[in-house]
Formats: sequence, structure tokens, C-alpha cells
Amino acid sequence: MQHPRQRSELKAFLRARRAALAPEAVGLPRGGRRLAPGLRREEVAALAEVGVTWYTWLEQGRDINVSATALSRIARALALSPTDEAYLFSLAGVAHPEPAVSAVELTPALQPLIERYRGPAFVLDPAFDALAWNAAANFLFAFDAPSGPFARNHVWNAFLNPVRRRLYPDFMDTMSNILGIFRMNQAAHPDDARFDTLIAALSAASPEFCTLWRQQLTAPLCTLQVPLFHPELGIFNVYCTRLPIRDGRASGATVFFFVPADEVGEAAFARLARLLREPAKA
Repeated sequence: MQHPRQRSELKAFLRARRAALAPEAVGLPRGGRRLAPGLRREEVAALAEVGVTWYTWLEQGRDINVSATALSRIARALALSPTDEAYLFSLAGVAHPEPAVSAVELTPALQPLIERYRGPAFVLDPAFDALAWNAAANFLFAFDAPSGPFARNHVWNAFLNPVRRRLYPDFMDTMSNILGIFRMNQAAHPDDARFDTLIAALSAASPEFCTLWRQQLTAPLCTLQVPLFHPELGIFNVYCTRLPIRDGRASGATVFFFVPADEVGEAAFARLARLLREPAKA
């Protein structure tokens, strides 16, 4: 059964994707005067081989029967990416996402694991609250420093904490990816009220968040190359590998591991290791 928020998000998502798809991109003539950019509803319905009325009801978020076959055809008609299609299925209540977890509990072995990792590593729950991190990650992200109701939230700090924000020299590109993963998590956990609270607070505090959030982006869980900046390390590139946890009460959390992407990154990590050792010598 669909959650009311899923129906609301489904409306926004389908409209955004339809408006973003030019008729020429799917082999249709632009023809006549269009009142809005992108495809018309009847064009999407024809491409997906579904009824216009049924598709209109789907886009309006009505409580109707939806099959996986019909959703797959709509995904193809709208030229959705694999992550967009997964997001569509989740919003329509057809996918089988991980159950909502009110409180992720990490296993005793996880903290020692990330502490033994030589590079930065940290763990986020589905709403992107930081649950654990090692010394190298804390050096870069200052997880211990923030205060307030969203002190541990990775998305909040990225947009509104100056220390965290400076880490991202390609801020909007990096945030697009972070919000894409965050949106996928939101779709999979419709009963977790923390998403709504955080999104409302970010919408009120950050115009940049509003701009990116309205784009309805999704992002795959895969290894990415990300540029970072730290005053003591300079600009360097890392590979960010994200591994979902499938272990009892910790299921739904994700471990983020950083590794150097090039020689500059290797030098930055070597300097980071030296800086972490210095207090022990004092």
C-alpha cells in the first residue's frame, strides 16, 4: 500500500521527468504550440502503451492499481535511468525496498573495522545521520564538532556547516550525487519522519538545497571519484566506495570508504597519516 507521501512524490517525479524530456528525443515532432516544456501526458501514455486516463491518474497520485509491467513501460517511455526506474517503483509501492528501520544498531565489530582502515571511513544510516567514523574521517569531516538538532546529519552539514562545505570544491555536482542517494533512501523508508523534518528544515535554510531537490535526481550506489579540499591537505581526488550493510539491526546503513584516486591523493593521505600520528608523539 502506498504511503501518502509516496503518492505526492510520485506526482512531482513524473511531472518533472515528463517536462525534462524533449519530443525530439523520443522521435516525436514538436509541432504546434506547447503550453509546457517536454512531453504531453497523452504522448507518454502512447509511448508506454497505457491508457491516457490511467496515466493521468497515476501522475495525479491517485490510489490505482499499478503493475510492474506498466511501470517498466513508463520508465522506458520517459527514458529513465536504472536508479530513476528503481525510484519510480518504490514510489508506486511496487518495488520491495528494505523495511523502515526506526533505529539502526551497529554490530560491535563495525567500529573496530573502520578504525583499522587506514583511510577515512564512516557509517551513515538511511537518513544520512553519521553513526560511526574513524580518526581520518573525523580529521576531514569534523563529525565531533557540530551541535544542534541535525548535528550528526551529513546532508545538513554539507549545505550549512562551513567547515564541512569547504571540503567540496565542486559543491553542486557533489551535492547532486549525495541528494540522489538520499532521495532513493527516502523512497525506501516512507515511514521515517526524519526525512520530512530534515527536508523541511533544509528547504527553509538553503536555496541551493531547494534548487537541487526540485530536480528530482536519483543516484546509483557505486564507486565515484570526488574532489576534496582541506586547508592542511590541499585539493585531492578520492574514490568513494559505498557498501550497504546487511546485518540484522544495522541493515539499511552504509559504510563509506575513501581511497586515493591518483598520486596527489596518495600524497594527501600520507600527510593525513602523519598528522594523525603527531599528537601521539607529543
